[in-house]
Amino acid sequence: MIKSLCLIAVVLGAVPFLLGLYYTLLTGKEQKDKEADNVLLHMAAGYVVMFALFEIMALPLIFLRQPLSLLVKIYGGTIGVLSAVSFLLHVRRFPKLVSETFAAVKRFTFCIWAQFLILAGQVLVYIRYQYQNTDDAFFVASATTSIATDTIFAYSPYTGTLYETLPSRYVLSPFYAFTAVIAKLTDTHPAILAHSVFMIVFLLWAYAVYALIGRALFQYDMEKTGYFLLLLSGLHLFAAYSERTSGLFLLIRLWQGKAILAGILLPMLLYMAIRMFWQKEDCGVRQTVPDWVFISALMCACCMVSSMGIMLGAIMLGLLGLLAAWRHKSLRILVLAAVCCLPNLFCAGIYLVIR
Repeated sequence: MIKSLCLIAVVLGAVPFLLGLYYTLLTGKEQKDKEADNVLLHMAAGYVVMFALFEIMALPLIFLRQPLSLLVKIYGGTIGVLSAVSFLLHVRRFPKLVSETFAAVKRFTFCIWAQFLILAGQVLVYIRYQYQNTDDAFFVASATTSIATDTIFAYSPYTGTLYETLPSRYVLSPFYAFTAVIAKLTDTHPAILAHSVFMIVFLLWAYAVYALIGRALFQYDMEKTGYFLLLLSGLHLFAAYSERTSGLFLLIRLWQGKAILAGILLPMLLYMAIRMFWQKEDCGVRQTVPDWVFISALMCACCMVSSMGIMLGAIMLGLLGLLAAWRHKSLRILVLAAVCCLPNLFCAGIYLVIR
């Protein structure tokens, strides 16, 4: 158990942090970035990079019917090498990051600490109770079957029979395979990983994204950001008027890819739009190459977690691109937004072919 906990801390803690440093390093070089030393941005960006890399690596291996062990080696080796290189490149930044983090903690207001209490309560509920539904019979069972058979989505989790043709609805969004790969890398059972680890880690990731949105909306005002987070938490806690609201998905079904799409990745896209197009000049408005590349990675991540993300990610980016192009009177923004949707269009084309 101690070994698994250490591996989880490395794979789901250190690795995304180190991968996120690449993005902030590149944006910091382009121009002054007030979030360059924000740990929340590093973690949020790092998970997006992890998801995007997995989508790029997993899809060819799935269609080529390659074993899961090969995907584990390729993906694990890639993120391991990238993390090691990132550590060497940014080791001198760590003292500044630590000092900036402690300085930010000292500026926390009462609302921020209250939000931490609410978040701790939600985590305790996750630890104490387990929500299960019929989706477990597919997503968790697919991960378990992949590990047992050393295949990537080759057998039906319902019947155990070999797929003659891959299901077009699920094959392009291999979040189930991501669960299996992380389970292998951390030596953890997929069911435990999904219900006890992913639920907590992804909840922290979600509120990191919401905190970034609040900071961007209120020009880094700590008190207003605290009020924003409290209001958002309240909306989530009282979102059970339907079993399909994004707030309820966030609180009880965050081990599912569609919940990650609705609760984390689409809000992350909103944050990027605010960061690039709607912040004031003194807050660091920019439309640089690293930002557009990161949005392309975010589109890959949307495709990876859910088949709905293939269309919803592109639609949301298209709408935000139209608004930004109209506001800034720039057709270039619309063209670049369309280019960033190429991963979605590619997956949609494959879907039409194999359907």
